[in-house]
Amino acid sequence: MKILTGIWVGLAAMGLGFLSGCAREASKARHQTVSGTIETDEVRVASRYGGRVASLHAREGDTLKAGQVIAELEAAELSARREHTAALLAEGEAGPRREEIEAARHDWESLTAELEFVRADEQRVQDLFAQRAVSETERDRAASRARALTKSVAAAKSRYELLLAGTRPERLAQVRAQLAEIETQLRELRIVAPSDCVLEVLQVKVGDVLAPNRGVATLLLTGHLWVRVFVPETWLGRIRLGQPLAVRVASLPGQEFEGTIEQISRAAEFTPRNVQTVEERAKQVFGVKVRLKNEPDVLRAGMSADVIFPDVPPPPKP
Repeated sequence: MKILTGIWVGLAAMGLGFLSGCAREASKARHQTVSGTIETDEVRVASRYGGRVASLHAREGDTLKAGQVIAELEAAELSARREHTAALLAEGEAGPRREEIEAARHDWESLTAELEFVRADEQRVQDLFAQRAVSETERDRAASRARALTKSVAAAKSRYELLLAGTRPERLAQVRAQLAEIETQLRELRIVAPSDCVLEVLQVKVGDVLAPNRGVATLLLTGHLWVRVFVPETWLGRIRLGQPLAVRVASLPGQEFEGTIEQISRAAEFTPRNVQTVEERAKQVFGVKVRLKNEPDVLRAGMSADVIFPDVPPPPKP
């Protein structure tokens, strides 16, 4: 009985030790602040087609809305092609006019009547040649005229039948495709902002001749602000993708901004360039990208920011 009592006392002591150890670990976990610099996504816009810069509609530093035009390339030739192709499409969709059909029928009938006369004349010349009344040259001339007129009659008949049937659907589809391609090229000659942004660098001026895909401007997407910080390996079990975090900015004291963990690096780094403390430099760290909600619109790329991680232990000392 004394042995059992001793065992129970030992187990109780072990349990108390375990709980007290957990309590000490829990007491160590608290909010930790890691510093970084606010960055923004950068976009370089260009035209797939080359051309001469006709006009500029924005300057460096301008705040642009999505779809706002930055620059336009000359489009006179393409515009003329669009008008011509659009006219062809309209004509094809409307179909041939009644006057055109009647004129084609009249041509066919006239040539058919003329062919009957020419064939009769050819037969007459053949008979005279058999009687040696005309030369071989005259016979060949009559036969050649009949053959040529036969081809003309066939062509006139084909044209009349095509007009009578109207424009073929495949021809209309071809013209529509040509018009759509021209419209796409014209849109590419207008360089626009893909989303709300700030024009950081304008790389062209009016009159410049651009090669296809040459950069026109560099844009900073104002709605895509984020800060990358580096955390010790011991924090990885306590943070997760999508986790909300509070972010403070030194230039805006007293304000907190919403952040969300968007990415956690899969590979460790030992000496990241923007590590903030000596202790961190001596330890293995992982990059964490925190997306910022910029409401109101006061955050700017380049600002120093402090990201607050809740319930994490202090970074290990070297």
